Amino acid sequence: MQFREDGMTSEERIEALLHGDRIDRVPFCSFTLGFNCINVGYSIADYFNNPKKSCESFEWTSDQYNFDKLPILGYASNGAWEFGGEIRWPDGEFSQAPHVTRHPVTSEEDAMALRIPDVETAGSVPIFLEWAIRYEETGHRYILSFEEPFLSATNLTGIDTFCRWIYKKPALAHRLLGLSTDFKIEFFRILKEKVGTKRCIPMLGDAAAENRIISPAMFEEFALPYSKKLHEHVLELGFRHICAHICGEQNRNYPHWAKIPMGEPGIISVSQEVDLKTAMQYFPDHIIMGNIEPPLIQSSSAEDVYKQAKTCIEKGRMARRGFIFAPGCELPPKAPPYNVWILMKAVNDFGWYE
Repeated sequence: MQFREDGMTSEERIEALLHGDRIDRVPFCSFTLGFNCINVGYSIADYFNNPKKSCESFEWTSDQYNFDKLPILGYASNGAWEFGGEIRWPDGEFSQAPHVTRHPVTSEEDAMALRIPDVETAGSVPIFLEWAIRYEETGHRYILSFEEPFLSATNLTGIDTFCRWIYKKPALAHRLLGLSTDFKIEFFRILKEKVGTKRCIPMLGDAAAENRIISPAMFEEFALPYSKKLHEHVLELGFRHICAHICGEQNRNYPHWAKIPMGEPGIISVSQEVDLKTAMQYFPDHIIMGNIEPPLIQSSSAEDVYKQAKTCIEKGRMARRGFIFAPGCELPPKAPPYNVWILMKAVNDFGWYE
């Protein structure tokens, strides 16, 4: 079928949205990572450890599907490799993202002895920096996900150990949170030095702080102060917009998330467990992004995907400061191509601002 012709380029649309100007239609951030590489014949691992193939695959896939040019790099295992642990790149039928195979902290003694490494050469940092440098050359915005301190701290020990320490050894938990925060602040200082702050939108997400793992009171004590410190430093460095990916079931944490500075405006990436109207209530001055359910795209019929996409777009269009249609988390790497195309059809059918 023939889609309606866009009234703006992707770059014009994203810039207008960030500046609060009128746009032609709802932008679509595909939240595709491994999907891009599979789509063009590369491996899923290439998206995470080969910046050249990662950038190529997004550019080609976005041109194929007419996604808006807002690529994302990041993965939730951030922190372990950087502090001396080990990760495994995705391989095999059911592996879709890097995961930790050895945590750098396995005892209380390890926690007390841990120090911040040379940030510029630590773990994934050289890959992230090369990826950012390559995207600077494209001239459009990009989202670089380096995670919140709480999530990275859980990757130092494993989430089970870290949650036990919250109860029994809170000083150790706070020590790891402090190290994670300071590491990230230094990373963004280096990132500014290497590529500047004009095009990069830092994404600071947290899947470990969801309410099925910690309570809102625990979030307030162990996540909120460190996220506030990190966000404040990132904004002071000159990054104007922060994308906060509030992953998982965090309905009861939203009052605390609203206390964290996000930029002018920030982008609030909403997981499918949270209603878009809830995000609009707590973040009226920020752009809302989300939140079609990723497993639905993977496993359901195109008709069901289209219906949920319509609901999401029509609800999101009511956001006062603007809306970006997107999956609630990474689009599954092995999603059926037709189900991915149907998302753009929904944008074409329901996303126009008249």
